[in-house]
Amino acid sequence: MMTKYFAIEYGRNETLVGKIPQVKDFKHNCNVSDNSDFIDKFPFKKIEGSPILSIPILYPITKQTDIIDTYSNVGFSFGSLVISNKLKEILDQFNCYGFQFFPTYIIQDGSTYSNYWQTHICEMPFEYIDFKKTKALILNIETRKIVTESVEISYAEEFLSIVNSLEYPKSISLKDISFEDKMDLDLFFIRFFENSGRGIVSEKLKNEIEKQECTGIEFRPIELSLQEWYHNGERERVYGKF
Repeated sequence: MMTKYFAIEYGRNETLVGKIPQVKDFKHNCNVSDNSDFIDKFPFKKIEGSPILSIPILYPITKQTDIIDTYSNVGFSFGSLVISNKLKEILDQFNCYGFQFFPTYIIQDGSTYSNYWQTHICEMPFEYIDFKKTKALILNIETRKIVTESVEISYAEEFLSIVNSLEYPKSISLKDISFEDKMDLDLFFIRFFENSGRGIVSEKLKNEIEKQECTGIEFRPIELSLQEWYHNGERERVYGKF
């Protein structure tokens, strides 16, 4: 049976997360524009050593959920998540690809809580994509208009060659993604796939996270766009109203 995959989305039930947004401010531990060790200086690259991180400061009524919604602020610009130690221990039991984990903390009511980690995406499993069954197109990312309706791609190296050949504002976009039979990953991220969310998990990992009652996280089937998920009633059917 074909494995189902789900995109990670932040929890939108305010009763469960305490307040939306959860974070009122950030503590930046360096000059984020100039410091070469700041985590945002390593987009989709492996980090050797320990990067400088930004720290979320939560509202007093925010609940300390297993994922903290940092709404892609500075310090969390390239898919980074702030996750609890509980969630990290679950992930450690599964086949995760291309994620690094750095110890961090959160601040709430003037106190620090160090049982958190920040993820960093350093690699993407393009070799697991069945490009012959996946739709690819070229977009103008400024206007969101389609430049080329369909691009024929056979394998990962060809895809990466096209990616490297495109000049701004052109960019490739993947839709209706299909995976090779060898796909066995439980957590990964695919850049240029518009339905990747904050990461993609297997149904097996999703079920375990739900079994352990992790909070601040929802799962959207990757075949559904954000428009379909939030505005066509699909999310509400699964998780209820905001």
